[in-house]
Amino acid sequence: MCSSRKFIFILFILSCDAEELQCPPSNSETTYVKLKDAVLCNYDSSVRPVANHQNKTNISFKFIMKYFNYEIITSTFSVDAWLSLYWKDQHLTWKPSDHENIQNIYLYSYEIWTPDLSLYNLANQGEDPELISTTRCMINYKGVVLCVPPVHLDVLCVPNLSKYPFDKQDCKLRIGSWMHKGEEIDMVIDKSVLNTEELLPNGEWEILGHSTVKHRGIYPCCPNNTYPSIDVNISIKRLAGSHAASMVIPCIVCVILTLVTLVLSAIDRERLILSYVSLVCHYMQVQYVSWQLPLKGDNIPLIIIFSRDSLLMSVFALLFTLVFKSIMLKKTTPPGWISCIVSTIINCKPGQMILLSDYTTKETAAAKGEEDGDAIVNSTNIATTNQDWELFGKLLDKIFFIVYVLTYFVMIISFLP
Repeated sequence: MCSSRKFIFILFILSCDAEELQCPPSNSETTYVKLKDAVLCNYDSSVRPVANHQNKTNISFKFIMKYFNYEIITSTFSVDAWLSLYWKDQHLTWKPSDHENIQNIYLYSYEIWTPDLSLYNLANQGEDPELISTTRCMINYKGVVLCVPPVHLDVLCVPNLSKYPFDKQDCKLRIGSWMHKGEEIDMVIDKSVLNTEELLPNGEWEILGHSTVKHRGIYPCCPNNTYPSIDVNISIKRLAGSHAASMVIPCIVCVILTLVTLVLSAIDRERLILSYVSLVCHYMQVQYVSWQLPLKGDNIPLIIIFSRDSLLMSVFALLFTLVFKSIMLKKTTPPGWISCIVSTIINCKPGQMILLSDYTTKETAAAKGEEDGDAIVNSTNIATTNQDWELFGKLLDKIFFIVYVLTYFVMIISFLP
């Protein structure tokens, strides 16, 4: 008698459990709602959608880019895109023949299980890293889930401005599961993870190319598990038109102004005035460029180095202008080695073309020692003394000009992209 009571009690408990496992009938008269109620009955959105927990869930995704921006001041690369991802949910299946041949239903993402794909290199690590926000997802009768949530991503991307304004930047989006291991969730790389067909023009940057790299994610702390991630690498190039007009062209103008200054004779008043003007222009250019660009890290922009060196050269041009003017106006007797150098140079044709081009015929003859008669005895000594100093100063000035031209040529070549 006692054993029969126990048997009846066990049957009662099993029947109660069976009633709990059975879904209550839907109150709706619509087939679509009935299907939805049946699919979500006893569905747990916190459980990975596999029949066997040892099987992993494969996630495929791609970005459909709409717009991007890059702020060098904050080192932030921003992307606005649609994130298209799909996976198979083995708990969301049905037979279309049992539901008037309905093959697809649409559910909110919070009603079903979604992968915890996250952005690892967020610019603000205090924000929620998960990529999937509340959106509508399409599920077909085989359990394939497709979600396309809109996303706005801000990632940290430190700029390299050494070639500014002809610079190129390499930024990346590092994506992976926040909690699941690679043995539970595996990310599958599509042929084209990044779609730029619907990308709106940025106005300042353009995309040169992109690539995708998958990391297995093996770490010393967890040798028996993997935590894979995917890097979406994006290379962008600055549209340098406006920046070249506002920064490069003024640099070139300052260089031309310095060289024009050195073409004039050191004893001309105009050269001294232009030297002061060139110095002021160079200083203002350096201040403007430094104010426009962030001075970060070891990669100093070449345009700042160019402007700085050109400023120093304009300072030396002013100082040497004063030195050469003082030399050319000396009245004392020059040392013998100066007279020897001057006479050697003016006795050759190239030296005459360089040093005596602006002399009259009589002054040229006096400099070469070709005057005859009493003029040589009475006045040539004083004239030769003055001309030796003047010709020596001109020689130094010409050498100084050639050095400046070569130096600027090397600087410009190193600056070109």
